[in-house]
Amino acid sequence: MKYNFNEHIDRKNNHSAKWEEMGKKIISNDLWPMWIADMDLKTAPEITSAMKEKVEQEIFGYVYRPDSYYKSAADWLERRFGYRILPDTLINSPGVVPTLSILVRKMTKPGEKILIQTPVYYPFAATIKDNGREVVENRLVNNGNGYYTIDFEDFEKKVSSNDINLFILCSPHNPVGRVWKEEELKKMADLCLKYNVRIIADEIWRDIIMPGFKHIPIASLSKEVENITITCFSPTKTFNIAGLQASFVTFPRREEWEMFDTELGILDIKRNSPFSLVAFETGYTKCDEWVDELVEHLSGNMDYVINFIKEKIPEVKVRKPEGTYLMWLDFSALGMSKEELSKFMQEKAKIALDDGYWFGQTGEGFERMNIACPRYMVEEGMKRIEKAIKEWRNK
Repeated sequence: MKYNFNEHIDRKNNHSAKWEEMGKKIISNDLWPMWIADMDLKTAPEITSAMKEKVEQEIFGYVYRPDSYYKSAADWLERRFGYRILPDTLINSPGVVPTLSILVRKMTKPGEKILIQTPVYYPFAATIKDNGREVVENRLVNNGNGYYTIDFEDFEKKVSSNDINLFILCSPHNPVGRVWKEEELKKMADLCLKYNVRIIADEIWRDIIMPGFKHIPIASLSKEVENITITCFSPTKTFNIAGLQASFVTFPRREEWEMFDTELGILDIKRNSPFSLVAFETGYTKCDEWVDELVEHLSGNMDYVINFIKEKIPEVKVRKPEGTYLMWLDFSALGMSKEELSKFMQEKAKIALDDGYWFGQTGEGFERMNIACPRYMVEEGMKRIEKAIKEWRNK
């Protein structure tokens, strides 16, 4: 491989939330961190080089966004996914979650219901509730081996009610790792068209797709679907640059683009930092090969976890994700409550994972593990879990 993803890392003095804020969300900072979704991998050297050039200019004032910034995002979408959009349908945003918050407030009224598919990225529900709206769940169906499907009968029941006008789609899905098939996307989209429900698609994970699978932007299905879909995406997960705090939104309707632009202006959050500007454009124009090799590395880490569990801790169930770098581990065979499982991971295994119940009630008994790191970190994490389960067996 051209790039080395197994280099030992040291994030001390990096102000890393993943390594130094465990005490805020979990119990302490001395756990092995495999939780929050950023990588313990250096970003693409092409991006680092571009940012160094910016540093060497020694001036970090306000910046504007050139046309090439939006064109790079549109070209990446066409090159990687075969879906062409006009750059002027794009707008810059501080992040996907802030985008969701603004759209929830502008597209719904207080007390209205919004549909999500649980277990799902927990800021979805938090954003809905914090803005005074009500969460409605279309619970995904686990076949018992970690493969999740959509309950379409329930989905139609929910969207056909007159009190749901907005559906937030997670595609690829975090945390269950599904890359939705074209027929699944089409069925959801057709039902939303039939019952006049708008779609907000969070596609931030679309670049991290395992071999043999293909991400299809839901808006690419047809002009009719495109017209009801607002898509959020970002290179931040792709290139491990989440700290640069920026993302894109695609608006099919100009009046909604203008609405969103106005809201950003009211909050005075319309500008990029000098570094997100160069990092995003460099990633989208020069780093295809880096992403391809990254996915190969991540796939290898996943295979290691699966084989380790099969050989040494068969009490745990896991299925290889189709997308994302997050593994959804099923510990339900241990028979622990959600509180007991969380305590077990932190106090016995000495590892920081995202507790499954954060993602909704259907996530109880699960833990989400981030394997976007050098192999030695995956090995250490699995050894810790194995040791804790061995002690559990003996008791």
